[in-house]
Amino acid sequence: MAANGPDPREFLDMAQRMLRQLFDEPRRDDEPWADATRPPVRRRPEPSAEEQRENLTFALATRAVEALEDLALNVASIRQRLERTGAEPQDGPPPRTDESGQ
Repeated sequence: MAANGPDPREFLDMAQRMLRQLFDEPRRDDEPWADATRPPVRRRPEPSAEEQRENLTFALATRAVEALEDLALNVASIRQRLERTGAEPQDGPPPRTDESGQ
């Protein structure tokens, strides 16, 4: 069966040559990718004390909500486990009996 496409070996040789050219040559400033690979010139200023306070408040509030969600999931799983075992949650401590059995 004759193939109408290029020889795969030629394709691999061409791809290897292209990769060598890409990585072997030093980069110049006039290359299209030079701007994308160069580190940014301007740096963002440090956040103000008010911005830092707001960020911290937001982070703490987010963690508190996550902790409450975890707690709700734990309570729900305990409730399901109790329902499966047939045990009923008690409102108070179990009744005490005297040593005489009364």
